[in-house]
Formats: sequence, structure tokens, C-alpha cells
Amino acid sequence: MNKKRSQTSQFSSIHIVMVIVVTALLATGGVLHAFIKNRMLVVDREIQNSSKRIEECEKNIEVVQMKISRELNRPMVRAELAARGSELKPIPSQAIEVVDSSTTSVASVAQTAP
Repeated sequence: MNKKRSQTSQFSSIHIVMVIVVTALLATGGVLHAFIKNRMLVVDREIQNSSKRIEECEKNIEVVQMKISRELNRPMVRAELAARGSELKPIPSQAIEVVDSSTTSVASVAQTAP
């Protein structure tokens, strides 16, 4: 029993190879972790930029819809025409004829136009 205790422990070549392999794996893992974190930051910035562009497009859509609503507002159109001195006159609703496009052809509509 005393013989085993008195022997000094030595690293064998297997132990040294295992330490080198573990060190290489840890270094590779650290590099991959840093690469993935950097890629995540790039993707996050791209998502933020896309979100900003989407918000800008939604605001532009609202502005365009507001302009369309103004253009289609009958009282405003009539007031603007009157301010310009237009000779257009309102048409009574009885004079308007509804044409069903499914029953008529292009030629029949063109023949009725003066």
C-alpha cells in the first residue's frame, strides 16, 4: 500500500490530448457563441428597420386615404367648383340612370352616348 502512495502521479499522453481537445472545443464554442450573438444583433436591427418602414407606409396610407376622402367629399367639391366659377350644374337624381354592366355590352353603351 505504501508503494502506490509514494508514486507521483504523471499525466499520460491521453490526458494531455483530452485537455487539448476540450480546450479546442471550448474555444470553438466561444467563437460560435460570439458569431451567433453578432448575427442576432444584425437580425434585430433589420427587424427594427423593417418595422419603421412598415409604420411609415401605414402613415402614408392614412395620409392618402385622407386626401381621397377630401377629394370625394361632395360639399367640398361643389364649393371648390363654385369658387373656380365652373359652369357645371348639379344633376337631379331622377335623371341618373343605373346601367347594369352584366346585361349590357360595350357596343350598346357606346350607341346610347351622344
